[in-house]
Amino acid sequence: MPTSIYHVRKTSLGLKRMYRISADDGNGKPGKALGYAEKHLKMSDELDIYGDEQRSEKLVTVRESSKGWLAALTGYEVFDHEGQLLGSFGVLPKKSVDRTTWEFEQPGLGRLTGTERSVRTARARRLLTLFDTVGEIAGALVKYHFDFTRDGQPVFSIDKPEVFDDWYRLTVYEDAVDRQPLFALAVTMEARQRG
Repeated sequence: MPTSIYHVRKTSLGLKRMYRISADDGNGKPGKALGYAEKHLKMSDELDIYGDEQRSEKLVTVRESSKGWLAALTGYEVFDHEGQLLGSFGVLPKKSVDRTTWEFEQPGLGRLTGTERSVRTARARRLLTLFDTVGEIAGALVKYHFDFTRDGQPVFSIDKPEVFDDWYRLTVYEDAVDRQPLFALAVTMEARQRG
């Protein structure tokens, strides 16, 4: 049984994308708001998550990184409002030939590998991106499901259950998973569209 379920919904497009992060309402739908994310589409790939809708209380910041194991990846690091490192994640290019593969690392939890469950869906999504320069169409038309595991055991999953709905469901199987870097990962995956 899953420990908990969360939801991320994109609420705006354009050069500034907004997201609402929610707890589950008990019926599989978004309930109480837990945070709000803001992603600027610019050369510096940075993302902020706030505790309030007015975006006055910053919880975490995500920045591109080229340190350590992230150097070989398109990697990101997640910091709290005091600058403390909470976790990191990135795409594994060599393992992403058939299905996009992410790696997620959290202090005390270890390194997890997240792979798309369906090769067929992964190929369909990639085919669409060939004809879609901004990634929005591909992101809207194709569902996806990433399973993050450690030693073959599921730790959490991120999936897009519906077509034409920018809604993402996070299912967590271990309480040890820090929700803040997990939320940052889910938003980053959506913002990249092709990842």
